[in-house]
Amino acid sequence: MSQTRIAVIGAGIIGLCSAYYLQKAGNQVVLIDKQEPGTGTSRGHASMIANYGVPGINQPQVWGQLPRYLFSKTSPIAIQWSKIGKLTPWLIQFLKNCNTTSMKKTAAHTSSLLKSALPNYQELLKEVGAQNLLTHRGVLYVWIDPRQQPSSTQINIRSESGVEQIKLSGEEIRELEPNLSSQIQGGWHFPKAHHTLDPDLILEKLYQNFLSRGGQFQKQEVSAIHPEERSTQINHSDYDQVVVCTGAFSKSLVKQIEGQFIPLETERGYHIEFIEKQQLLSRPTSLVESGMYLTPLHNRLRAVGTVELGGLHSNISQARIDYIARDAKRLLPSLQDYQNPWLGYRPTLPDCLPVLGRSPKFKNIFYAFGHNHLGWTLGPTTGKLITDLICHGREINSVFSINRYLSS
Repeated sequence: MSQTRIAVIGAGIIGLCSAYYLQKAGNQVVLIDKQEPGTGTSRGHASMIANYGVPGINQPQVWGQLPRYLFSKTSPIAIQWSKIGKLTPWLIQFLKNCNTTSMKKTAAHTSSLLKSALPNYQELLKEVGAQNLLTHRGVLYVWIDPRQQPSSTQINIRSESGVEQIKLSGEEIRELEPNLSSQIQGGWHFPKAHHTLDPDLILEKLYQNFLSRGGQFQKQEVSAIHPEERSTQINHSDYDQVVVCTGAFSKSLVKQIEGQFIPLETERGYHIEFIEKQQLLSRPTSLVESGMYLTPLHNRLRAVGTVELGGLHSNISQARIDYIARDAKRLLPSLQDYQNPWLGYRPTLPDCLPVLGRSPKFKNIFYAFGHNHLGWTLGPTTGKLITDLICHGREINSVFSINRYLSS
C-alpha cells in the first residue's frame, strides 16, 4: 500500500510539529519553506510554554489606550502611520472584538488548546532527545506603577480557566528574584508555567528527527499552488494532502486556494539579548506596563517585547529596540550592552484565535496558522490536532475554522 504524500508548507514550530507527527503516523511528508527550518519567527520569542496565556490582546481597555498606541513612542503597541491605510480594515475588525464578551469567548477557546500544551511539549521533547531543554520555574508578571496591574476581569478569566496565580508584594518578588529593581511594587506568579532554554536547538532536534524518520525538506518558495479535487500541485509536484503553516505569510496562499483574502495581519515582534547574563534571573519575568519579557536562556538573557503593526516588509525599528532595552534595564538595572537585535512576524487575526482545520473548498487542504502570541506554546498541540484530522478524521472545533472569515 502506497504512503499518502503530504506537503507541509512552512517550517516554523507549527509546520515542523505538523510534519513530525504526520511522518510519524506513516505518511510521506515533504516540508517546504523558502528559509531553512526553524530560522524564522519561531526562534525569536520569550521561549515560554504559556499555559497561563489567557486572555488574549482583544481586551476592552484597548479602546481607551488607542490614542497612546497611535501617537506615543513609549507605548507597548505601535502602529506605523505609513501603513495605516492597509491596516484600517483589520483594525476595525479587531476593535469590534475588544469587548468583554469577545474577550471571554477568545479566552475560553484558547484555554481549550492550552490545557494540553505542556504535556504535549514534554512528550515531544522526550521523543526528540531535548527534555533537558525544558525547565519549570514559573513566570512572573510585575509592575512598577500599581495602576498598570492586571484588571479584575483578566484575573477572573485566568481563574475560570484553571490557571494558578499568586499575587505577590514587591518584597516577595525580590525574594524570588533578588536582582530585580527595588522599584517593583508587586506582581503575579504563575507557578505552573515552564520555559525552554534553547529554542534554536529544539527546532534543530525536531527537524533532524523528522528527517531521520524519512521526512524530506525542499528549500523553495511556494510561488504557485493549484488545488484539485484529489490532489494539489505545488511548484509542479503533486501531493495528496497539503497543510498550510505559513504564519504571517499565509494570506496570499489562502487567496490562491479560496479565492478570497482573509483579515490576517502581522504583529512585528522584537528581541535583544544580553550575553552571559542569564544568571541574573531564574525565571521569565514580564514588566506589565510595557509588555516586555526577560527570559534566561542558555548563555544569554533575552529581552522580548512590543507589538508593532506595520506589515511584512518594513525595516527593523531602532525606536522599538531602544524601547525594549530601556525597559529591560528598568527591571534589571545592572544590564548594560545588548546584542543580536531581531525582528519577527506574529500572525494575528481579529478574534485572536488561530485558523485550524480543513479548507471548505478543497477537502485535501488543511490550515494551521494565526496563533498570535502562542505559536511556540501551541506547536505540538497543533501538530497533533492536524495529524488526528488528516489521519483519523477527528474534526477540530469549528470555532477555529477559516469559514469564519470567508464569505459564502
